Amino acid sequence: MKNENRQLQEEVIAVHDSIMPKMGLFVGNNLKVTTLLTKMDSLKQVHPDLDTSSLKQQLVNLQTDLKLTNEAMTDWMHNFDPEHENKKPEEVHTYLQEQLQAIRRLKDQFSATEQKSQHVLATYRIK
Repeated sequence: MKNENRQLQEEVIAVHDSIMPKMGLFVGNNLKVTTLLTKMDSLKQVHPDLDTSSLKQQLVNLQTDLKLTNEAMTDWMHNFDPEHENKKPEEVHTYLQEQLQAIRRLKDQFSATEQKSQHVLATYRIK
């Protein structure tokens, strides 16, 4: 059981490590969204047919997703307990299985937010 638990913990950490670099990307994308929101008048001048109210709503929604996704990861990291002192191997196993499911859900959330971010920012040619 100890080997299984060690493998489970390594898997949890590996999923976590695959997500971490995206947090910085999301911070950068959030700055791009903020820039677009503050330059809405300039965008309208360059693209007179642009529906700025629709764009603004799309950008605000993306900004919310970026923020909530990063916060979800921060919360998970804050609550994750890598130490298993005074716990039975069965308890550790159950805990790690739950954490693996949770971090996999977070990975899915990160992927969805990343795709949305790429789509929105590519539409407005923001790199």
